[in-house]
Amino acid sequence: MTTRDKRNFRRYTKETDVLLIFDDMRVKATAIDYSLDGVGVLVDGLEQIGIGEVIELIIADPEIRAVGKVVWSRSDNVRTRVGIRTLGQLGGRMKDFGLGDTLIGLQAGEKTGILTVESGDIVKKVYIRKGDMIFSSSNQDEDRVGKMLLAEGRISPEQYAHALDMRKGSKERLCGLMVKLGYLAPQELTAVVRRHVKELILSLFVMAEGRFVFEERELPSDEVITLRLSAANLIYNGIKRINDLDRVMNKLPPEDSVIQFSPDPQTLFQDIRLDEEGRKVLSCVNGTTSVQDIVRLSQLESLVAYRTLYALLSTRIIEVKERGRFHEMPRKTIDEILKEKEEEKADPQMKEMIEDIHKSYEDNGYYKILAIKEHASQAEIKHAYYTAAKKFHPDLHFALEDDSLKMKLRDIFSYVCDAYTTLSDTGKKKEYDNTRHLKPARLTSKEEMAKARFEEGKMHMKKQQYQDAELLFGQALYFDHNVADYHFYYGLALMRQKKFREAGKAFERGLHYNAFHEQCLTEFGLVCLELGFPERARGLFERALRVSPSNARASEGLARIKAE
Repeated sequence: MTTRDKRNFRRYTKETDVLLIFDDMRVKATAIDYSLDGVGVLVDGLEQIGIGEVIELIIADPEIRAVGKVVWSRSDNVRTRVGIRTLGQLGGRMKDFGLGDTLIGLQAGEKTGILTVESGDIVKKVYIRKGDMIFSSSNQDEDRVGKMLLAEGRISPEQYAHALDMRKGSKERLCGLMVKLGYLAPQELTAVVRRHVKELILSLFVMAEGRFVFEERELPSDEVITLRLSAANLIYNGIKRINDLDRVMNKLPPEDSVIQFSPDPQTLFQDIRLDEEGRKVLSCVNGTTSVQDIVRLSQLESLVAYRTLYALLSTRIIEVKERGRFHEMPRKTIDEILKEKEEEKADPQMKEMIEDIHKSYEDNGYYKILAIKEHASQAEIKHAYYTAAKKFHPDLHFALEDDSLKMKLRDIFSYVCDAYTTLSDTGKKKEYDNTRHLKPARLTSKEEMAKARFEEGKMHMKKQQYQDAELLFGQALYFDHNVADYHFYYGLALMRQKKFREAGKAFERGLHYNAFHEQCLTEFGLVCLELGFPERARGLFERALRVSPSNARASEGLARIKAE
C-alpha cells in the first residue's frame, strides 16, 4: 500500500475549486477528492511542491478551511498532483462527511477523544476510546435517561420528580441515585445505561443538518461509564431510522451500479446483527446485481429496501464493484454472514486461546495460522483465509471485555491477512516457501517495539502510575524518537510528577516533529506558566488556538495569564 492510500477515512470524489496559500503565495487549484484527514489536489503551472510543505487550503464546497502538510507530490509537464494531510482537529458539515464514515474512520485509526455534533441548539457528544464508542451525552431534555425510563413505564412520574429533586446540588449520576432510592435494581444499571447511550448515538443519524468536530484527547475515566458499542451495529440501525426517501437516494450510488461483498474481512466480519430486511437485501448481492435489481429482488417496500441498502453500504460490508474487477465470495462465507446471530457471550477459553496463539503465531508461520497444507489449492487458501479472519476478527473484544486482548487480536488478524496476501500470490508464495525455514515470517521492527512500549505507557498513565509511564515512554523514544506523540506523552508523565523543566524540554522536542501538535502546544504553555514565563506561555496558547479554536485548556491558560 502506498502513502497515498493510507487514509482511515472514506475518500469522497468531487472536483471543486481550492485556494492554496504557502510561501506568501496564493494559488488557485482543483481539489479532486477529500476526506476528513486529507485532500487530493491538482495544481496547474507548478513543477513541484515539496513533501513536508505546510499549506493553508480553503474550499467553499465542501466547506473546508484547514492547514495541511504535503505528504506526496507528483509532477508531469503540465501539472502537479499533490496529497495533503490536514492537521488539527477533524470536523466539518454532516452533509459533506457521512457520520458512519466518520465513526468507522475513528475506529480504524483507534482514536481517543470526544465527537461533538451540533445542529441548531442541539449538542450531543460521543466519547470514544481507542476507536470504541463508550459513552454519549446530550443537552436535550428529551434525551435524559430519566425521560427514557419514564416513557418505558420503568419509573413513575413521582419517582422521577423525587430523584431530580434529590440530585439538585449533587454531581451524582441520576441512574446511580435511582439505584440508591430503590427505583432501579443494581443489576439493571448497566443495561439501562447501555440502552440510553445507544439511543443517543442512533438519534444522530436522523439529524440531516449540522456540524461536528472530533477533539482528540484523553478521557476522564472517573467521569465516564465505560461501555463497548459496535460501530457497525450502530451505523446500520441508525440509518434504518431515516424516513426521508429523497435523503436516502441522494446518498446511494447510481441505480445501475453493481454491488458486491467487501473483499476485506476487516469490514466483512464486523460485529453486526442483521434484521430480516438486511438478510433479504444481502441475499440478492452476488457481484452481478445492480442497485435497482437488488431493490426489486428483495420484494421490500421501496424506502425500506433503499434505506437498508444504504445502511449496509455505510457499514462497508458491501461496496460498489469497480469496472473490470470481480471478487468471488465463498458460498460458505455468504451463508455465515446471512445466518441469524445470537448475542456474543464471553467464552472463558477464548482469552487463553488468544494468549497462546499470540505467543507463537509468527514462529508457526502462514500455513499454520490458516490451518492448511503447503499444497493447498487457491480455493482452499481463500476459504481458510475467511474462516481464520472471522475467528480472529478484532470485534471479538466486544464480547471478551478485555482491553489487553484488543491489540493481540489485531496482531493475529493482521498476520492472517499477511498470510493470505502471500500465499494467494504464486510468486510471493514461492519466495516464502524458500525462505521460511531460514528466518521468522516477520521480524519485530524498532517502530513496532516503540509502539508497544508507548501503548503500555498509556495504560500506566490511566492508572496514574506516572513513574512507570515515564520509563515506558522513554523506551519508546529510544526505539523511535521521530514521533511527536511519544515526546508529548513523555512530557505529560514528567508534568504529572511536577518535573516541569524536563517536561518542557520533552514538549519542545515534540513540536520539532509536529509544529501543529495542539496538545504539545497547550501543555507546554501550562509548563511555562508554572516556570514563570507568561509571555512564552501566551504565544504557545495562541498557536494552539490557531490550530483548534475550541481548545478549552488553551483558552483557560490565556484567561489565567490575564487574571494574573
